[in-house]
Amino acid sequence: MIKKMIREPLVHFVVLGGLLFSAWSWVNPSDSAENDQNTIVIDQSRLDHLETLWKAQWKRDPAPEDVAAIIDRHLRQEVFYREALRMGLDQDDDIIRTRLAQKMEAVASDLSTLMKPPTEDDLKAFYKQRSDLFTLPSALAFEQVLYLPSEANKQQMDSTLVKLNAGGEIPQDRLRKLGVPAEWQLTSVRALDNAFGREFSSSLMEQPVGEWVGPIHSGLGFHLVKVTENEPSHVAPYEEIKEYVAQQYQYYAVIDAQKNMFQELLNKYQVQISANNVPEQVMQEYGQP
Repeated sequence: MIKKMIREPLVHFVVLGGLLFSAWSWVNPSDSAENDQNTIVIDQSRLDHLETLWKAQWKRDPAPEDVAAIIDRHLRQEVFYREALRMGLDQDDDIIRTRLAQKMEAVASDLSTLMKPPTEDDLKAFYKQRSDLFTLPSALAFEQVLYLPSEANKQQMDSTLVKLNAGGEIPQDRLRKLGVPAEWQLTSVRALDNAFGREFSSSLMEQPVGEWVGPIHSGLGFHLVKVTENEPSHVAPYEEIKEYVAQQYQYYAVIDAQKNMFQELLNKYQVQISANNVPEQVMQEYGQP
């Protein structure tokens, strides 16, 4: 039970927050000036922080006039910020709400860094469980001869087809018709859909390898084609994409951390949805009886 609690992202968040708060309280003990809303304190730690942000942007140390500008900008921001709070401008503001929510999501993302790095077994298990992430689409390599609709003379195309199957060369005037290459290296069906249209790529998938056939219609015209390689969809070998698997593992670890923290925090609230035309799925997931 204790081990399970230790692994919970919310526990990580609470513990980390407590440690940070304790450390900050020890390094920066409460000061009456700090707690006075009419007093703006710029101590050394605050100025160091502001200068660090400035150096990160400008890639150099600030000159005295830069320091003056840094302090001036900070005071302007702090004054306007405090006055905005006094006026209640932070209430029901979608921009502020979105920004604060993004910061909480960033905290949840940081929780993933508290978890132990994945082992080889972890990565392999993830690779098997999420094979959809590592599946390569079907791909084809082929040669083609394009005839525009205005050139679609059946007798001429049949004659060219016979010559090609007898070992003849692609006619010179057809090598780059409309700038389209006559020879295509292994290309995903998805890319072929975009280049020629789905009707063409689907028909190409059904053709024999090593034989000139056609004509096959596309969005460009009519093609005589010879498929030279037909590679079916398959999961990429683990060893060849191990680094990519690790990247995806980390990405989904962040997503899961955010999702788990959201669910833990959501459980603290009672959600009441009284609006009309709310999808039933939403009502079942969040609505209260």
